[in-house]
Amino acid sequence: FSHGNKEGFSCRGIQLAVDWFLEKGHKDITVFVPAWRKEQSRPDAPITDQEILRKLEKEKILVFTPSRRVQGRRVVCYDDRFIVKLAFDSDGIIVSNDNYRDLQNEKPEWKKFIEERLLMYSFVNDKFMPPDDPLGRHGPSLENFLRKRPVIPEHKKQPCPYGKKCTYGHKCKYYHPERANQPQRSVADELRISAKL
Repeated sequence: FSHGNKEGFSCRGIQLAVDWFLEKGHKDITVFVPAWRKEQSRPDAPITDQEILRKLEKEKILVFTPSRRVQGRRVVCYDDRFIVKLAFDSDGIIVSNDNYRDLQNEKPEWKKFIEERLLMYSFVNDKFMPPDDPLGRHGPSLENFLRKRPVIPEHKKQPCPYGKKCTYGHKCKYYHPERANQPQRSVADELRISAKL
């Protein structure tokens, strides 16, 4: 819908997003679309480039979520639940501009996952554009966010000018090689431990 300027469902928008991830080297991509999107496009709910959906389904990238007609009414499974469940189970990311507030309230582990693994995006004409800082200015870079195991960039590993004499403890924003493999304790905790000894 965001590629279709909220006026219609643009299947080309899905293809542009998929292509962006494929170009970045991602292979495990799943798109969920309700099965009724295969039906004939209606003037009140236009769907453009529907053949793209079939193509992506053949490539095993797109999965249609179940829907059926019961006494002339459409019964649709909640596709958002498919999206969140698969991303959670496969330790992936969710690409959506939806905050899934209802699903966040369903399970506490989903709430944390959605908060930390949701990638929002914009379309500038035919350019799919996720933010360079998906979790805000102080969060990981987009490249790091898309990794299963984030890498601390070298430029962020600036050593502490005070070295071992640093009194900031775990609150110090600089890198302490001597603390690399131990849980960072505050100076107060260190003093309490040495007092007990």
